[in-house]
Amino acid sequence: MREGVEAKLEALPAAPGVYVFRDGEGVVIYIGKAKELSHRVRSYFQGAAPGDYKGEALRDEISDLEVTICDSEVDALILEETLIKRYQPRFNVFLKDDKSYPYIAVTVSDEFPRVALFRGKRRRGVKYYGPYVNAGAAKKTIRLLEKIFPLRHCRGKEPGKSGDSPCLYRDMGLCLGPCTGDVDPGEYRRHVEMFTGFLEGRHQEVMRDLDARMREAAQKEEYERAASIRNRIQSAEKVLAHRRSLSSSVGDYDVIGMHTDRGQACFSVARNRGGFHIGNLCFFTELPGDAAGGELVCEFVKRYYGKEGSIPEQILVPAIGEDETALGEWLTSKRGSRAVVRVPRKGGKLGELSLAEANARVAMEGADIARARDRERVEEALSELVEELGLSRFPLRIECYDISTMGGSASVGSMVLFEDGFPVRRAYRRYRIKFTPGVDDVGMMREVLHRRFKRYVEESEESGGAEKAGKISPLAGKPDLILLDGGIGQLGAGREVLDVLGIEGVDIAALAKRFEEVYRPGSPMPVLLPRGSEALFLLQRIRDEAHRVAITYHRSLMERATVGSWLDQVAGVGAARKKTLVRHFGSPGRVSDASLEELESAGIPTNVAVAVYEAARSIGRRSGGKSR
Repeated sequence: MREGVEAKLEALPAAPGVYVFRDGEGVVIYIGKAKELSHRVRSYFQGAAPGDYKGEALRDEISDLEVTICDSEVDALILEETLIKRYQPRFNVFLKDDKSYPYIAVTVSDEFPRVALFRGKRRRGVKYYGPYVNAGAAKKTIRLLEKIFPLRHCRGKEPGKSGDSPCLYRDMGLCLGPCTGDVDPGEYRRHVEMFTGFLEGRHQEVMRDLDARMREAAQKEEYERAASIRNRIQSAEKVLAHRRSLSSSVGDYDVIGMHTDRGQACFSVARNRGGFHIGNLCFFTELPGDAAGGELVCEFVKRYYGKEGSIPEQILVPAIGEDETALGEWLTSKRGSRAVVRVPRKGGKLGELSLAEANARVAMEGADIARARDRERVEEALSELVEELGLSRFPLRIECYDISTMGGSASVGSMVLFEDGFPVRRAYRRYRIKFTPGVDDVGMMREVLHRRFKRYVEESEESGGAEKAGKISPLAGKPDLILLDGGIGQLGAGREVLDVLGIEGVDIAALAKRFEEVYRPGSPMPVLLPRGSEALFLLQRIRDEAHRVAITYHRSLMERATVGSWLDQVAGVGAARKKTLVRHFGSPGRVSDASLEELESAGIPTNVAVAVYEAARSIGRRSGGKSR
């Protein structure tokens, strides 16, 4: 950390505001807002959380700090949004749509507004409705609604075409004909308001208005006009009949589901207007290593509704962070009327949230499968690996290994197998570390590899070559490439195991998380695969799958360790707090060894921390030593 940054940290006030990090060249790399600047900004320089590689990379690049004090947290949020749009910092979360969604645009600033399908940069004086799931759905909506609200189709601010005669839409009754003077601006504007009201979900209000106008025309004996309005009402009823309602209430609200996996988050937005479900949208973003669920959701809400024109009166989310109040005020200010963010706990809304989360999961799995099943990309990735890493053979069969531990407690290893670029889940293996005590990642990797390949040697000898016919377990097959999660230490352990067991004809490499560099035997310098290359994507995908298997197994063992411990006897410690303590310290025994200050830092109330501390001391005195 630069001396100038350190000096500025000392002077930070305990006030709401916005902070800006710049790199050595003065480029803005991150912008954030804080309820309390002194606490939030200092947290960036207090050490990395496990797995927070993005945060670690950010800290390495910070050369300067700027802060702006604001009157309130809401003002800070608004300023943060403005600055992010201006600078587009590369470390901020940016949403990536799984497709380019179209909008329906209404040029409300024109004297005679028109309707059009829209993509691209927005401009003033235009109302945008959507986004729609696809262009076909948006076009169909326009075609249906133009039968009910016959607005003009011609381009430009002024109605009419180059010739003197009206267009065919006027003759077909699909345009009110402002170019011929058949309709005054006030009457035309009323149709525009009904059109936009229909898009905004105010269906019943629009239908009542049409019905009143039809009756008024009939009373005045304007039967042709009344029949025209009647036909529009019938068209509107058909539109409503074909729109399947999935909403649990009539109001306008969005339901946001989230699914995280392999360093990415997918958000699904189920949009409901006027009692009708009008489609799901999906967005992807990189997953910061240290972000909690509530923080991720708040970030998504800020980014999505910062550019989204249609903010509903209610937004349902799976979790929410400390920004809840400020977020609600900010949305209210952008909407112009009250907007709330809340977490549903029961009833139909909870069911809709579960469905949105399922949609997010399916979208992420679909995106992964679509890319993975692109045969050309897989072949390209494998070819790049051979060339860039200097492999001796085409890596059709890749095994990847990862270790997961917490202070040496419940340490586990995992092995995943990919053949032709696809996972072979029946061949996945999980290993509980048996012979490597303490915190020794390299030793644990050595143990896992030795156990796996010792079995390979034994089964190969027993099979007498039958393994080539695929008649025995997947572990009897020899990989073309062994991929280890780690650096030079793990690579050396792997090479040592293969040499001791006499296994030849297998390439080996280690993929380090920090900068995604690849280490190979015989060279102290890593290979840096091009960012965005198919080879790097394949290695990351395989490594992340091994990490997922390892961390899932590790967590299951940690949860088992919470059952039946001495913590059950401490008042104020239920299942959730017990799990929090064990995960934080690694085991019940380590909890008993913790100081009062360490217990308080684990995220439990002070009175509960005191109770745990006193109980641990009491048990230690009775047992004549430290409690386990």
